[in-house]
Amino acid sequence: MQVRRFEEPDAQALAELMIEMAGFYGATIDPDLVVVEDIIRQARQVDIIVAHDDTHLLGFATFASLYPVAGLLAFTYVQQVYVGQTARRLGVAQALMAEIARAAKAAGSTRVEWSTSRENTAARSLYDGLGADGSDKVYYVLDREALDRLAVRGQQGA
Repeated sequence: MQVRRFEEPDAQALAELMIEMAGFYGATIDPDLVVVEDIIRQARQVDIIVAHDDTHLLGFATFASLYPVAGLLAFTYVQQVYVGQTARRLGVAQALMAEIARAAKAAGSTRVEWSTSRENTAARSLYDGLGADGSDKVYYVLDREALDRLAVRGQQGA
């Protein structure tokens, strides 16, 4: 298994894995979304790494280095780590997280942050095994109508 940065030729296989992930989480995909093109466009704004063997994409992670965190230090935020069903329990997620740690250090980050649901015991077990500390932070989501309402708040004529 190898872990490396996403490259444009990975887009089709990554799209298939992302669609699998959406199903795993019970999410719906906008029928107007062209996933392959969206991946290529989004890869310009966020770091994407992939884990693969000689023939298949096994998993991926998305993350970004940000500034500042308390103490005016850079940090890296992991948005998503996903391993395909056929590649679970093979060390893929741990390899992805290790690559994120290397990228974070190279970017000057002093910490890496992410979240997962309390119910995702497999992910929590992995993260605990990495030496990560849990957090009491509250996770917020602003989407769809709430996002639209906030985006127009304070605009003239709104």
